[in-house]
Amino acid sequence: MSSWPAIALGTCFTLVLAVAAAAAEAAGAGDSIRAVEIYGTSLRVMLTDGRVLEGQDLAGATISVAFLDEPQPRRIRLSAITPDPMDSQGQVLLYDMQLLDPTTGAATPLCEHDVEGKHWAFPLRGQWDRNGGRISDNGFTLTCAADAQGKCVRFGYKPWKTIGDGISLADYHQACVRMVRADYCGNRGTTKNGRLIDIYDRLGIQGESESAGQDGLRFEAAWNTKGAVCVAHTRVPQNMTITGLARTCPRLRGRLGETACTQTKAESGQLGASLLFNRSR
Repeated sequence: MSSWPAIALGTCFTLVLAVAAAAAEAAGAGDSIRAVEIYGTSLRVMLTDGRVLEGQDLAGATISVAFLDEPQPRRIRLSAITPDPMDSQGQVLLYDMQLLDPTTGAATPLCEHDVEGKHWAFPLRGQWDRNGGRISDNGFTLTCAADAQGKCVRFGYKPWKTIGDGISLADYHQACVRMVRADYCGNRGTTKNGRLIDIYDRLGIQGESESAGQDGLRFEAAWNTKGAVCVAHTRVPQNMTITGLARTCPRLRGRLGETACTQTKAESGQLGASLLFNRSR
């Protein structure tokens, strides 16, 4: 089953530079940190004594994180770290990150809750702008798992990974972020929380739902890293219409509407190279 509630990109902390320190209780008295790395969604802390604390080893630690737009580092407690039950490969970790008040020490969740009431987050190497575009391979992002970047990792589009004959999933992740946001032109998300979407690709990471044709979902669009390749119908007409797209996104003219953008044309590549496809109401 590959149908998911679509959400808009929320407050992902995409301008994070580095982890400055980890809690003494995690490192051990007298130990100091030599380096910090991100691999996948795993935070690795390398100590001067040669030890490496990684992933669930850091549960309970407090890290100090420098944000580009803030003068002072912020302290974040990694209250819990658990494998993502959606990831059969066991590569994705979910972190309960609590932001600590610098005066009182009171803890508040770094991320808003998801549909299950969880506040999961995880780190990703690289940085994204507020429109969901990857802008740098440097530094890292603290990504809320319920936001577009986080959702797309959990769907299986892991930007650090290659599959098959060296196919990088970084572009698939970027295309997925555009799709989740209903960001047709690559400059503005137009979705609405709770809208159901069915995602699929040619790689076998996500397949079209077995209920296709019986669930009321229609082919919506094909996607690449820039946004939509073609659009049959818009997901939230109150936020964007086909007419509006024709006016504001010139590159999509001639590829809009259910006649111009059919599932067959899109999947065959007649309208341009596509990475992902989706259906919606």
